[in-house]
Amino acid sequence: MKRVFIHAYAAGNLGDDLLIRILCERYPGIRFSICADSSYRVRFADLKNLRVYAPNDKMVRSIDRILKRIKNCDNGMWKLLVKFSYATVHIGGSVFVQHEDDFSPAYELDRRLRRLSRSLYVVGANFGPYTDESYYHRYKKLFQIYSGICFRDRYSESLFKGIGNIRYAPDVAFQYRPPGKCTEEKKQVLLSVIYMDSRGGKYSICQYADGYYNLMAGLAEQFIERGYTARFISFCKMQEDEKAIEIVIGRMKDRYKDKVSTFFYDMDIKGCIDQFYESEIVVGTRFHSIILGWLAEKKVLPVVYDRKTQHTLEDLEVKDYIQLDDLERIDVSEAAEKAMSRSILEVESLKRKSELQFSDLDRILS
Repeated sequence: MKRVFIHAYAAGNLGDDLLIRILCERYPGIRFSICADSSYRVRFADLKNLRVYAPNDKMVRSIDRILKRIKNCDNGMWKLLVKFSYATVHIGGSVFVQHEDDFSPAYELDRRLRRLSRSLYVVGANFGPYTDESYYHRYKKLFQIYSGICFRDRYSESLFKGIGNIRYAPDVAFQYRPPGKCTEEKKQVLLSVIYMDSRGGKYSICQYADGYYNLMAGLAEQFIERGYTARFISFCKMQEDEKAIEIVIGRMKDRYKDKVSTFFYDMDIKGCIDQFYESEIVVGTRFHSIILGWLAEKKVLPVVYDRKTQHTLEDLEVKDYIQLDDLERIDVSEAAEKAMSRSILEVESLKRKSELQFSDLDRILS
């Protein structure tokens, strides 16, 4: 069996976990490995072709210690896994964002990953945002020696025109197929939220926090007034989605709260996906809550907090959504009415086209 190393954001975020699962299920004859905490053995216990190497594993600690002593090498186990794998797959969404003015640490990690890998493929990413032209130019040069890159939006692809190993295809999540029968639809609205207070820094949105929480609370109340139940869904505990849900529900009037429930993603991807299939309407802030709502053929109202979402909506010519700059002008009653009557996005062609995210890997792994 060929051994392939997965380089991914493994921090209990539903979107990233979903992409890892899709990758492993697509190539059951490949032996995948990933460095992640030991909870990922539980998350992916059913994936028999994935091995998780946790930092606190006795073997990992021993190898790290030995290589540190012999070669003054940090993260020795990680380097061995990358170096001796047939290929490396860097899978994820916002993996090339200039988070700091000094972007050297992140860039050097990507450069080291390319240097150590026999071949390196990027699947499902977007590029940017960035503020420093040198960030763009250094990655443009680095990308030319990657084995293949497939971006998930046309904007990212357009930044690297003329580089033959770079392509575009719709998001990897369009490839997800739920195992077994999905739950039946209820008169329910599913609301995906994020915690904005901690999102300062280079692309700060924390100044919108108060208006955003009020919006989500107001939308939930309006749907309840129209006979719906409201369910709030958390995608990532570490990024404090659960705290955001607590704040939003706390801002709702008491008379609505008996029609409110929650679902927090932890280990159960299928249980999380079921929330989309059993809902009639999805109000999505998390990028993949929007994709999953479309995939489940639901009425989706996107709440755009990041350019990655904006670019995908532009690709698919979706024009009706809420932006953070519009929060003070939104009539929540009107927004709820429009969400109830909006059309369902046709996704069959997107499912087919999203397979092209894996065309490079199909060539070497199938």
